[in-house]
Amino acid sequence: MRNAILISIVAVVLVAGAATVMAGPPLNGTYKSTDGDFDEGREASSWAAGGGFLSTGGVLHAESWDGAALGGDWKIVCPQVVSVVLIADLVFGGNGSRIYQIDYNGGYVELGGAGPWGNGDPSYTGTIDTYTEIRTVLYSAGVQVGSVSDHSVGASLQGYTQSCVSWAIGNGVWLGNAPVPAGYPSLLDPACNPTATTGHYGDIRDLTLSITGCAVGTREATWGSVKSLYRD
Repeated sequence: MRNAILISIVAVVLVAGAATVMAGPPLNGTYKSTDGDFDEGREASSWAAGGGFLSTGGVLHAESWDGAALGGDWKIVCPQVVSVVLIADLVFGGNGSRIYQIDYNGGYVELGGAGPWGNGDPSYTGTIDTYTEIRTVLYSAGVQVGSVSDHSVGASLQGYTQSCVSWAIGNGVWLGNAPVPAGYPSLLDPACNPTATTGHYGDIRDLTLSITGCAVGTREATWGSVKSLYRD
């Protein structure tokens, strides 16, 4: 009787899990905001206490923007800057540019289920595996006057095969420092709460999203393999 009860419980969990995890993994493909596949976006990056535009400890928050609302197509939330390395110094006499590699750790991505990758689930959420930004900062007379960035993101969507999202973001453009105007994501602290007060904001454009390997969900166990776990 005990084995029968255990098997019944596992069967219920298996059915519920299959309905949740395997409802409809995102469709494989390469999608571009420049082709109108999904919306481009906006971002706000907080600065760590005592830090600045190029300090570690900052937290990035980016979301799609449809002209009226944020986050309908995609979100990148809470990756934190862990390394900032100068890779080229092209400033002479206070004029020119400096190029930095900025590495992030942690955070998550979310894709809206109504996007062109949609396949049955209301949304798709995954952890960020890798996140690197190449930021070129422009100076005139020793003062920062502009900044552009290229971002590269790898993520693993929950419930599907590993590293099935690769995201390339071109033309991230710095617009200014806090306070962040309405219509931009909130500045987040290291605990992912909207309490940060210092940081910068900008637009992110020309996005390319590649989804591969998600079309097959987590493998469902057979009834026979479940029963074998509880045989005397």
